[in-house]
Amino acid sequence: MKLLFLLFFLIIFSLSANILKKQKQIFICFSVVIIIFFYLFLSINFFYKENFYPSKKINYYNMCYNYYNLLVDSLKENKPYISDNINITKSFFAKGEELSLLDTSVYKNKVYLYFGITPVILFYLPFNLITHLYLTDKLLVFILSCFIFLLSLFLIKRTYESIIKTNNIPMNIIILCIFIVGFCNLLPFLLIRSAIYEVTVTTAVFLLLTSFYLFYYYINTKNSTKQKVLNFCLSLTLCLSVGARPHYVLFIPIFFVAVVLTKYIQTKQIKNIVYSAVIFLIPCLIYGTIIALYNYIRFDSIFEFGWHYQINEHLQDTFKPSFNDFIVGLKNNFFLLPNMNETTVFSLTRTSGHRIGNEYISGVFWTCPIILILLYIPIFLKKIYKENIYNFIFILTILLTTIINIVVLNFYGMIIRYIFEYLPLMLILSIIIFLVYINNITEKLTKNFLNLLFILIFVYSVFINISLLFCKENFLAHDSLKNTCYTSIIKILF
Repeated sequence: MKLLFLLFFLIIFSLSANILKKQKQIFICFSVVIIIFFYLFLSINFFYKENFYPSKKINYYNMCYNYYNLLVDSLKENKPYISDNINITKSFFAKGEELSLLDTSVYKNKVYLYFGITPVILFYLPFNLITHLYLTDKLLVFILSCFIFLLSLFLIKRTYESIIKTNNIPMNIIILCIFIVGFCNLLPFLLIRSAIYEVTVTTAVFLLLTSFYLFYYYINTKNSTKQKVLNFCLSLTLCLSVGARPHYVLFIPIFFVAVVLTKYIQTKQIKNIVYSAVIFLIPCLIYGTIIALYNYIRFDSIFEFGWHYQINEHLQDTFKPSFNDFIVGLKNNFFLLPNMNETTVFSLTRTSGHRIGNEYISGVFWTCPIILILLYIPIFLKKIYKENIYNFIFILTILLTTIINIVVLNFYGMIIRYIFEYLPLMLILSIIIFLVYINNITEKLTKNFLNLLFILIFVYSVFINISLLFCKENFLAHDSLKNTCYTSIIKILF
């Protein structure tokens, strides 16, 4: 159980920060570096690790890897489809060894990339035009994961610092919060198996967190010109996120109301409110038109993203979400118990009952028990509303976005990458609430008790997430573990 010794070392490291308070920035930076190196280790050591670095040729022969580069070549030839040879998809149905473009969309005998175009516009195409190399899914997911991790920390730090009046938070708790965010946000699960699915969700979450970053500055600046720029950029990043995950369009009305409400509170002038609304809507109209035209060119419908023509075993063209699917997804994604085994102690559990997505997962209440503090959020919001209306609007926006994500994604299955889309937001909210709460405690005995409790939560949370990450069930979707250090990691850690 060397993993427990490593966690013990991290605890000693965090407690040392309480003594060496003047070097707190060094402790924080070192903690961040540990997480980033862990992400890099996962990216370059598992599953098609030879596809991590950019290459001169497209390595798309592995199922669902590097499809975006096919679209890069097609767009350079002014074609919206990635192939006009429908036969290349047939091997999927025959379970053969030939090239198989699983999860693409076939319409009028042409093969289209089902997934949104935003990653191509932002990352793959510019990278190819500048370097003449092809960006890989694994490298992009690693880069986006680092930014998601850093943005999460920034949002936590800025938010709780704007709420508390004096900082009385023990330094070791700050350090452990960094590790919990880094190890327990499910990003390691995406990094270890990075493919086109992981690209689209990390792109969307990165853009969403960037939107919160911009919105934070929007509500905390009084400069009118800066607010207009931030407003425009905020709307643009939201629109781009829709090009990665279509259901993110539901977040746009939330941010629109939040932006307009903030401007109303600040000025109460109709002219300024209308200007803010118009500025926010301009990127929506521009990028919305681009996406609509892109859909129409491909599928003869501005509302069709390729869902009804997607090639996979789920027959998604006939799938209609039901309330029963939502309840099954909600129950399992939050409450499903992990299994126990003799190697990694904890292992993922195979789900069932949902009509479209049943994979190996574990309920988030078991993997991240800190989020149970969200039960306290109604009281927390009431308190924040009385103290600072802008912080209230900001936290409420995060909460509403999280709720919508939970509702939508539980309709579509029990898959780790779906849980990832709302778990980072839940972690951000949970840690903000905890830090504000422990900061306001003046009784030393109570604060020490909560500190000890948080250390125990840290040990459990990181241990179970590492266990689940390396359990056999997390690798069943892949044919083999050749050329990886999977076995040696099991021996070392467990």
